[in-house]
Amino acid sequence: MSTHSRTAKTGRILFPGPGIVVTSTHVETFEGCYRIRDLVIENPCYYYAFPTKVMAIYCGAVEMLASILPAALSGSPVLFGAAGLLAGAGLTGAILIDHHRKPRWMTLTARCRGRRIVLFSSRDRRVFEQVRRAVVRAQEASRRPKP
Repeated sequence: MSTHSRTAKTGRILFPGPGIVVTSTHVETFEGCYRIRDLVIENPCYYYAFPTKVMAIYCGAVEMLASILPAALSGSPVLFGAAGLLAGAGLTGAILIDHHRKPRWMTLTARCRGRRIVLFSSRDRRVFEQVRRAVVRAQEASRRPKP
């Protein structure tokens, strides 16, 4: 994959990144070289590895259900409110931790002559979106203008 110039004999380089080179006429990966006009891009897939939000909601619901019985038996609305506040704080903390720590895996797939191929995958959302936009721009540039 030659990335030392902005234009090549085969077309303008739109993304000269590591692992993939997107030009106006083809996409070159470690697995092969695919012409843009042969590719049908599928929707990008975003994989969430740790569903902490869902787990936090379940745990918060169980905690609330477990606190209803002691609060009802003691007849204290303060105890019930404190249990609700504790559950809410735990839920908020879990969601904030999940938002900042959860690794994402993004995959850009396409069909090339009936065969499904993975063009690019990354954990870095910024680089992934740059590659996706470069492939979309290359496809838009390769379309024939309508009369």
